[in-house]
Amino acid sequence: MVDSIQRMIAMARLTLKAAFRFKLIPWLFLILGLAVLLIPYVIRHDGSAEMFAQVQLSYSLLATTTLLAASTIWLSCGILNRDLEKHHITLLASKPIARWEIWLGRWLGILCLNTSLIMGMGVAIYGLLLFHSKDLSTEEQVQLNRVVLTSRASASEAPPDEEREIDQLYESRSQQTDIAKMDVSVVREQLREEVRWMNQLVKPLHRRLWTIPVGKQGVHREEETLQIRVKFYAAPDAETTSFPMTWIIGDPKSPTRWEKELDLAPMITHEWSVPASLLRADGMLQVECRNYTDLSLVFKVEDGLAVLYRDGGFLFNYLKGLAVLLAWMSLLAALGLWAATFASLPVATFLILTMLLVLSSENLFRSIVTEGTISAVDEHTGEASWQYLDWIMVPLFTMLYHFTEILRSMAPIERLVTGRSIPTGAWILHLLLVGGVLIGSAAGWGMLLFNRKELNHT
Repeated sequence: MVDSIQRMIAMARLTLKAAFRFKLIPWLFLILGLAVLLIPYVIRHDGSAEMFAQVQLSYSLLATTTLLAASTIWLSCGILNRDLEKHHITLLASKPIARWEIWLGRWLGILCLNTSLIMGMGVAIYGLLLFHSKDLSTEEQVQLNRVVLTSRASASEAPPDEEREIDQLYESRSQQTDIAKMDVSVVREQLREEVRWMNQLVKPLHRRLWTIPVGKQGVHREEETLQIRVKFYAAPDAETTSFPMTWIIGDPKSPTRWEKELDLAPMITHEWSVPASLLRADGMLQVECRNYTDLSLVFKVEDGLAVLYRDGGFLFNYLKGLAVLLAWMSLLAALGLWAATFASLPVATFLILTMLLVLSSENLFRSIVTEGTISAVDEHTGEASWQYLDWIMVPLFTMLYHFTEILRSMAPIERLVTGRSIPTGAWILHLLLVGGVLIGSAAGWGMLLFNRKELNHT
């Protein structure tokens, strides 16, 4: 076992030397460094903490991730492909080293390279963030530390028990003659839509109440604040672009309640701070919205309203985000080496890029999973065109959809920019999924193909 590890470490060193021979590392460091340094000067912000974080964190991390992904694909596909074309593998295979050790050693070398690059760029981005934050006003610096340079968990109201409400409605309406004659499943489906709208709709001159279980875990000092995060929808043909509504936070009968009228725009996430002292003794926060417009507003159950509270520091959250990005780069390296075992450099690169394009098609996956077919559905008959392929393609796309949803749900850059915490449990599960399942599967398949590949000795 020790000898095997030593041989893989030797292969990792050869991989790093090959990256230097390709002049990849010096150029990559130069491009990444210029991107991180110049982005704050090329893309200007309006002086607000949110826009400042968007420029400093979001654009810098996106540029770093994009460049690292491109270099990882090119290096992983190119280095193994070059070994096969230049017959370096034949020379290595003649030595006391297994082929799987060669493959895994190459992957470890790329992992070490990406680790050093991500950590180096991570330190640079964090340092420049602190350096440029001094140019903000005093108020915006306070806001930056409150909503960006922090780690905030979110709490929202528990989803309503729709089935219980459907049962109650069905029991009260089943006595009607026209409903009694209808199919039970059809009636319940109609009631389900009605219940869903009832739980999301705030009619004109009506109010909506939320009781959010925040708890006391995120409040350590009386002067700390909570953030109310709101997003709502209105009719697309509405003539107005903002809707006046009154928000009351805390006990509405208490003189210390937070009450304010706000003009908010639909389909945009709004956020404001309220005192943490508004929490009740049982850790619940009462939120009330009064709709004074002449239009109905929709607050979706999944993202209509949430309360954000501090649960840790930014630095640890930042390191967890960088670890997620490193895991994604490691997965790309494994996929690149897998593709290089049976395809040339251009074909392997095109294959990986195509896979990334397909996996990023969220709407395509969702429509296939929802409709249960990969083809179009006939409007008159309700039948799919390619039903003979659905039995194998739909389960495949369903599995890919759930995998991509898990990957997409982490969204480390978005969480860091908005000061949202990366939950430790979900973070560990995410790393286990990427490292244990996805990378493990790609590595196992790649080593199997590489072990069975017939080498050309000419």
